[in-house]
Amino acid sequence: WQFCTSNELEYLVGRVWIGFWLILIVLIMVAFEGSFLVRFVSRFTQEIFAFLISLIFIYETFSKLAKAWRNTSAAPTNSTAGRAAAKVTGQPNTALLSLVLMAGTFFIAFFLRKFKNSRFFPGRIRRLIGDFGVPIAILVMVLVDYSIQDTYMQKLSVPSGFSVTAPDKRGWVINPLGEKSDFPIWMMVASGLPAILVFILIFMETQITT
Repeated sequence: WQFCTSNELEYLVGRVWIGFWLILIVLIMVAFEGSFLVRFVSRFTQEIFAFLISLIFIYETFSKLAKAWRNTSAAPTNSTAGRAAAKVTGQPNTALLSLVLMAGTFFIAFFLRKFKNSRFFPGRIRRLIGDFGVPIAILVMVLVDYSIQDTYMQKLSVPSGFSVTAPDKRGWVINPLGEKSDFPIWMMVASGLPAILVFILIFMETQITT
């Protein structure tokens, strides 16, 4: 997104060309049975890949939490007025509640995972609770957030019907040659590079971690 914005390129058109290249790469790999490349992957590579994926999620979590704390400095102090405002970046209690929800989700999921090896309940029930510890933790914290009405928390903006994200800006079909201006030919070719990176990610995700 930042690359397309800085070079005045249409982001969605670029995504379309990345998709075209990705389809071509996948067809070539399937035609030549590229799955045999998995034999060159060691257990050490699998652990590194799983660690990097986990690190990305951890970084995103703390990055968004830090952003919530930064936004509280310029936030309104009246929660009622803040909830009614058109554009709300945060409130003094928003960051604190975000921290509580994040920590609560982690600790509930962690202890439910440990609950599998406890002595409470039959083994089948313990395994069921341990395997679904993360969804249970998320559900509990969502209910906690829903029950707190006097503190603003950003929610997902869901359209009332089945439509694209911004119907006033684009439709369902994206013109690969450009919507507002001609998409440069060099970028059509250069889109193959990120497509290769996406394919490597998908290949490792499906062939190694599963």
